[in-house]
Formats: sequence, C-alpha cells, structure tokens
Amino acid sequence: MKVYALVGASGSGKSHRAGLIANELRIPVILDDGLLIYDGKILAGKSAKREDSKMAAIRRALFYDDEQVKDVKKALEDIDADKILLLGTSIGMVERINEKLELNGIDEYLDIKDFASEEEIKKAMSVRKNEGKHVIPVPTIEVQPEFPGYLLHSLEFFFKKGNKTIKQEKSIVRPKFSFYGNLIIFNKVLVEIVEYFLKREESISDFKKLKIDDNDNDLTINICLELQYGVLLSEVVKNIQHQLKKEVEKLTGLTVKKINIEVYSLSVEERYKDD
Repeated sequence: MKVYALVGASGSGKSHRAGLIANELRIPVILDDGLLIYDGKILAGKSAKREDSKMAAIRRALFYDDEQVKDVKKALEDIDADKILLLGTSIGMVERINEKLELNGIDEYLDIKDFASEEEIKKAMSVRKNEGKHVIPVPTIEVQPEFPGYLLHSLEFFFKKGNKTIKQEKSIVRPKFSFYGNLIIFNKVLVEIVEYFLKREESISDFKKLKIDDNDNDLTINICLELQYGVLLSEVVKNIQHQLKKEVEKLTGLTVKKINIEVYSLSVEERYKDD
C-alpha cells in the first residue's frame, strides 16, 4: 500500500480538501482524526472530535487506544486498498500514525500550502478559532451516529473532472472540546424532557418508575408504561423508543444507548390530559 501524508497546522483546511486531493490522486482511503474513511463511508475508528478535551482528542487522533488500532488495521486488511491518505498537523504526527498502524513507511508527503492559498488557510484557521467548527470529509448521514446532537450542517460542493461534474459532501461539527466553558445537564432536566415527550404520545395512558442512568454521556432510560388498549404493542414500543431517542439526543447532545420499556398495564379509559 502506498502511503500519502497531508500535513498542515490545525484548522488549516486539511479535512476540507482531503476528498479533492484523494480524488485527484486516486486514493480510496482517508485516515482523519481517528476515523478510517473509504468511498465516502466511515469503516472503522472513533472520531477525535467526540472527545471531551483537546488532550483526549489528540490521544484519539494518535491512536493511543489499542482497540481502535485493532479495528482500523482489520478494516484495512478487509478492503485491501492500494493507497491511503493520512492527515496530520505535523510530520511527527503522521509518522506516529504510520508506525501505530504498521503501514511500512510514508511514501509521499503533501503540504496543505500546495493545495490552498495563504488567504484560504487564514480564513479556515479563523473559523476554527472563533467558531470551533470542524470538517469531517464524509456525508452527513455517515456522521450522525458519531455526533448525535452536535451536528451543525452539511456542506456540498461540485468540481469538474474531465467531462464529469462530481459532487462531494462534507459535514460540519462543533466538538465538545471547542465550546467556551462547560455545559452541565442535571438528571432532573433529562427526566423532565422524557416526561414531556411521554405526555404528548397518544398511545401512552400513564407512566411510572422513570429512571435515567448516565454513563460518560451515554444514557440508559428505563420506563414503565400504561398503553391504550388495542394498540399493537411491539410496533408502538419500537416507535416510542425510536422517537424518544431522537428527541433526547437532539435536545441534549448526549447519546441514548438504551431505552428499556416495560408495559405494566393497558387502559380502556380516555388518555389522561395534562391541563
């Protein structure tokens, strides 16, 4: 496998241009901030941009996690690509990544300054510094599972290649470590969000024993429900789980890992109303 390394300062636009460079050089695989990207899809790894601090993000990007190394190496073996593009803020960084993944050396170094003007780099670094925005070179649908609640928007652009017009999509996120100050969400607030959702659902007559466990920002929600008589239980419960997960993640930015629902009763009476 031929190994390319794109080097540039943090926020200089490497991720923004990675897709174009890879396309131009016919490189099918990109390794960016801990993620292995192949044909516009995330195959393995965990994004450094999901970490809580800059130090944790750096460790993630440098593959200090042995499990992450194992997953990425296995994915590389499976796809058996002939080229890969590593992104890093320095030669030392990409060489460390190369060493951790046992890629047998870097064949060609690329400098972001050869692909972006000084003005473009300054603008990109200003956006990073003042707005905390980061680019991930994959479509939005690929990034959403990694960043529930933190996704800002997608960015589409078109470029010419011969007689063809090619579209590429990138995702813009604002990681937790780029926020100014800290955001703390108390369990009471999470409970109130869930209660508000449950009271709006027509199929739910009542609920009790609502409990939320938070394990490193991964939530497990346990609820006992009374449902309206006559509903298809499996279908209604699955829909409640799906919609509640979506609502909580959208409002809080936390990840809902599990929603355990116990149906303790069926009601033939009119659903309660919250006056």
